[in-house]
Amino acid sequence: MAKLSIAVSIVLLALFVNDGEAVRCWTCSSDINPLCHDPFVAGRSDNSYLFRLENCDANAGATYPYLSSSRSVCKKQKKYIGNELVIIRGCTWKRQDDTSTACPSSSNGPNEVPLFCETCDYDGCNGAATIGRTLALLVAPLALLLFK
Repeated sequence: MAKLSIAVSIVLLALFVNDGEAVRCWTCSSDINPLCHDPFVAGRSDNSYLFRLENCDANAGATYPYLSSSRSVCKKQKKYIGNELVIIRGCTWKRQDDTSTACPSSSNGPNEVPLFCETCDYDGCNGAATIGRTLALLVAPLALLLFK
């Protein structure tokens, strides 16, 4: 029984360890693709081909010149462009020491009014609100108690 609880713990830990790969983010804009609006359901079988997870470090050299002092993160931003609410999901870059969820400062166009902007640093985190990791972290101790 003890071996099984150790195995379960190792598997759960392995699922949530952040390896050194580049973060992959959903990339879309609701003014081009209306399905990018909230609620965002990229995994549904009828629309999964409409969205892609972008490797944020793949084009970093062209867009962010200070790679030694930055890291790629996912971004979800809501803003009004003219009179239309637009949701933009994609990659951005932050300082290595910036652990906040706030977006780095960016310029908005003359007809753009920012409402919300948030960053996160694991694959697909700028999609719909998920409780997957939180739920797994809550269930892990319960699973260990069951296997005692």
